Amino acid sequence: MVYSYQVIKFETISLVQGTNWSQSTPTEKGVLYKSLKDPFSKLIVQSSNGSKKLYRVPKDRTVIVTNDTIHFLGELA
Repeated sequence: MVYSYQVIKFETISLVQGTNWSQSTPTEKGVLYKSLKDPFSKLIVQSSNGSKKLYRVPKDRTVIVTNDTIHFLGELA
């Protein structure tokens, strides 16, 4: 399984099963979410054109949310 680095402008994001994630306090870099579930956690990204996509994020990977952009290592589910 190959994961690729994603940078996506988003309208909304949803962390699937919120207990599978930890959240940092907001900093100047944005908000950091860490995937806690083995083998992966999932998130739903809705882009500005209204399309929604489900992504899998490997355990112990960090998702960075800044303004309207999300940065993460993951793959389409």
